[in-house]
Amino acid sequence: MRYLITLISMMLKITWQPDWMQDQLPDNRHFYRRTLTGSYRAKKKIVKNIWIAAGLLMLINPVIHIVMLIALPVTLLSFVILDETL
Repeated sequence: MRYLITLISMMLKITWQPDWMQDQLPDNRHFYRRTLTGSYRAKKKIVKNIWIAAGLLMLINPVIHIVMLIALPVTLLSFVILDETL
């Protein structure tokens, strides 16, 4: 039964996903497959750790203006770190 479900999910993926999304090989120049590279995964770990630290700071002082003062720069920093041009 498990194999049947796996087979059906693979068939649905092949049918509904675009051709460029089915290729799982890392490629730094491709807009989607760059997310499969090791450097991008390392950047995602850095961003995750930054958000965990920011979330803890927000929990320490849950006042809306302090939360916004932390969340907006962290969002900008996350975009800077994950930017594909760097």
